[in-house]
Amino acid sequence: MAANKKPRKRYIPKPAVLPAGLRKDFAFEIPGFQASEAMGKGHFQELHAYNLLSNADMARRIAPDGHAILPVAQAVVEAIAEIMARAQRTGTFGVNGDEMCALREGVGKTMVFLGDMPNVEIARALLSNRARI
Repeated sequence: MAANKKPRKRYIPKPAVLPAGLRKDFAFEIPGFQASEAMGKGHFQELHAYNLLSNADMARRIAPDGHAILPVAQAVVEAIAEIMARAQRTGTFGVNGDEMCALREGVGKTMVFLGDMPNVEIARALLSNRARI
């Protein structure tokens, strides 16, 4: 039996108020991170390729003309196109060395770029149908 007879104070959780429009950064970044981790391993699938592609496409939509991220995002899109074409020919998903270099560099840069963008820009890009080719 405890030596102290004093009753414990009941725990009451305090409500947390978040600023309006705050996106969940972890949920936003985790698909790209999972896809970049799966690239060099045997469990790389079509979903991972589409996650990388959406990351690059969003960066291309948001970036202004002449921004340094545009060639990087375009390289990611081209690498994913090569992966998907090879997957249709062979039936298996895999990444070769050149594609791996382009994707590793591109995913990191596009995720940093998208993480620095305000929520309003991301929402506008999601709602627009504009895509750079």
